[in-house]
Amino acid sequence: MNRAKVMLVEDDVDWSNGLQAYFSNETGFTITSCVDNMEACMAELNQTPVDVVLMDIILGDAKATGLDAALDITYKYPAVKVIIVSSLEDDDEVFNEAFLNGAYDFVYKNEFEQIPAVIANAMSEQVTKYGPRLKKLVYDKKKKLLNPYDVVLLKLIREGKTQQEIADMNSVSLSAVKKRVGRILEKFHWSRPTKELADKCHKWGLLE
Repeated sequence: MNRAKVMLVEDDVDWSNGLQAYFSNETGFTITSCVDNMEACMAELNQTPVDVVLMDIILGDAKATGLDAALDITYKYPAVKVIIVSSLEDDDEVFNEAFLNGAYDFVYKNEFEQIPAVIANAMSEQVTKYGPRLKKLVYDKKKKLLNPYDVVLLKLIREGKTQQEIADMNSVSLSAVKKRVGRILEKFHWSRPTKELADKCHKWGLLE
């Protein structure tokens, strides 16, 4: 089997350097690139394909987390295996969303010695213990949050329609649209722009 090409996405320089040094003699994979944010990660993937991305969750990026990056990678490059490597423990919401966003597996930083085995499993297409089951569980839970009108509304928002345009299209008041949008944001506990939620719901497959 060829050595896996691995990208490391980590904003802690010491940790990044430490991992690269520790795994420098691995025979199963090679860390071919290292970046510290989502934008650089996507740019690098456009130029240099890899088999696996080792992704930290907290990237020090105000615009995106490692979970956001995982979703974009697995949506655009479904053949790439994303392995979350994080120090966040006992956070079920983060753990569950990692798999909803397409992560192949989740490794805690204090157990980083497991990384070679996880990469080997990924390269041999082994099914992980939690991945498929948790992804379906969280998907089903989020799917139940949306009624048919919510789906149509999010599709229109994703297309770039303004709330006033949506109100005019449906012959309802602007306040009615605003109220519906507010309910959706509340159900998802969402505080970022509505367009971002619409994009995520599309990538999660909730708008199909």
